[in-house]
Amino acid sequence: MRTRTIDISGTPICELGFGAAGIGNLYRPMESAMALDVVADAWRQGVRYFDTAPHYGAGLSERRLGLALQELPREAQLLSTKVGRVLEPLPSNVPVDGEGFVQAAPFARRYDYSYDGVMRSFEDSLQRLGVGRIDILLMHDIGRLTHGDQHELQFRTAMDSGYRAMAELREQGLVKAIGLGVNEWQVCDEAMNHGDFDCFMVANCFTLLENSITDTFTERCRHERVSLIVAAPFNSGVLAKGSVGAGHYFYGDVPAEVIERVKVLEAVCGQYDIPLAAAAIQYPLRYDCVKSVVIGMTKGVRIRQNIDWYALPIPSEFWQALVDKGCIGAFPGA
Repeated sequence: MRTRTIDISGTPICELGFGAAGIGNLYRPMESAMALDVVADAWRQGVRYFDTAPHYGAGLSERRLGLALQELPREAQLLSTKVGRVLEPLPSNVPVDGEGFVQAAPFARRYDYSYDGVMRSFEDSLQRLGVGRIDILLMHDIGRLTHGDQHELQFRTAMDSGYRAMAELREQGLVKAIGLGVNEWQVCDEAMNHGDFDCFMVANCFTLLENSITDTFTERCRHERVSLIVAAPFNSGVLAKGSVGAGHYFYGDVPAEVIERVKVLEAVCGQYDIPLAAAAIQYPLRYDCVKSVVIGMTKGVRIRQNIDWYALPIPSEFWQALVDKGCIGAFPGA
């Protein structure tokens, strides 16, 4: 597994990361033993970067990931988790709202981007993961897509208060790098005007289907040495399963318009005998500011398949064909 370096912090990171939402029972339940096995399988196959969040299964993902990694060398691991939601225990007579996670732990999620909320969330994550530090700490789901009309208020709290907590944790050496973990790159662009961030994790918005991020923002990141971690390169599934399988798109059903665009991508892939999923994984890594691509992994065979797709040689002519079709923008220096 090749590695790159998060520029400002100097933190090495492998180019393919383990997204731990699946072991938090995203969309379907998973037995704990299977969750531990799939993490061990990823480790055996060379994956060293693992990303989780309190939101994933209301703490379930962090607990399982911590157990799976506890006897593996900590110095070889790169861990990221997130702040911005505080988990509060539910009374026994209150049903659990899994928010897409099946059989989630009995906790309610409450958004809290304040200094105290970030510190509490961080300390709780340390305990669930069973570690004394976090390598990358990301402020989770700040932005208009999540908060709508409340965005301005939440953003102000995050930048004035929560950011201060994250910066202190970095100064104390309890985290190596700080950033945002979001589904919209525009809020990262906005946040760069308010704080010194090492990296951003952008999900669902640096893909073969959604790539306006390359219009201006990737160049700003390159110029200011801010690194990107790209999550959900399959747009929640559709770019892995294709136009027939459909899967999910932005965690929901796939619109007909998106299916038609996937068919255009599939046609170009067919001309060059390139699996669509391989192109989806490798596309963000063609940008120097991108340091890792994080993929949800729930089965050993899928891990092996993802690694094979990641390693598959893809000719430059293929990427130019996608540019010519208007699927993606021209690469820097082209």
